Amino acid sequence: MKKSVIAIIALALIYYWITHRADSMAYDCVRSKSPDGRYVAEECTLDWDHGDNPKYVGRLYDAVTGKMLARRTLHAPDPEILWVANYLMFSGGGNDEDMIALPPSLYDRIVATYWQLTKW
Repeated sequence: MKKSVIAIIALALIYYWITHRADSMAYDCVRSKSPDGRYVAEECTLDWDHGDNPKYVGRLYDAVTGKMLARRTLHAPDPEILWVANYLMFSGGGNDEDMIALPPSLYDRIVATYWQLTKW
């Protein structure tokens, strides 16, 4: 039993290190404030493989508190931050994974909280 618990904890730590290491190495970040001033979006390069589909991370923050409200990993040839009606889009493609409803859903807030809590 004790060995199983140690193995599970070790695997969880390795998983956290692998998944969160990429965020800490993000670069070329671009920020944009929403038209109403309530939110700040940030888009950073995670992996530029000189291909057609580099990897980016998009984050949405509360403009007053600075708390992360949503986070997305996306692939886009030429990403941009767009504020459209009640949505934030991290690329011009309009894919569901690139869009965040404003205000963010409970699911988005839980995922963002998870990333904040497990960030080293």
